[in-house]
Amino acid sequence: MAKPVEAELGYIRVSTFILFIQTAQMVLKYSDAYLYRKLRLSVSKLIALQALSRASEGMIPSEIARWTSTERHNITTLISRMKKEKLVTTERNSTNKRLVKVKLTNKGREVYNQSIPVAAEIFNQVMLSITEGDAKLLKEKCGIMRQNAIRGLKDLTDHAARAH
Repeated sequence: MAKPVEAELGYIRVSTFILFIQTAQMVLKYSDAYLYRKLRLSVSKLIALQALSRASEGMIPSEIARWTSTERHNITTLISRMKKEKLVTTERNSTNKRLVKVKLTNKGREVYNQSIPVAAEIFNQVMLSITEGDAKLLKEKCGIMRQNAIRGLKDLTDHAARAH
């Protein structure tokens, strides 16, 4: 009798995981489309602007990459685009020329401030029929899944390092 229960539990976990991935992808597509329509902004730029808005002294690209969970080379491209749009400035460290600080410009801060109500419109749409209790539970479970993924990624990285 245990086999069908395990199979059913396995199925519900797999189907829930697939639904989670599909949902995350759809929410990201919707968010990108909505932000672009309203502000000509991507989710990646919004997250980078948010990170920089909290760092008055600026951030180095690897800090922005960690904040956004993005690869370092993608952050370099993103910073380049944001610099062209005059959302950020970059300056080299006087003692270590390899280090670059990225800082929000006044225009970048203005765009970020404009994005806050637009982001609220997005999550109000996405969370439309989710109760506060369900939102708390969802937050808890997503936090657990995120930590499990971080731990799994660390294990993979550690294993790859030991293999070399």
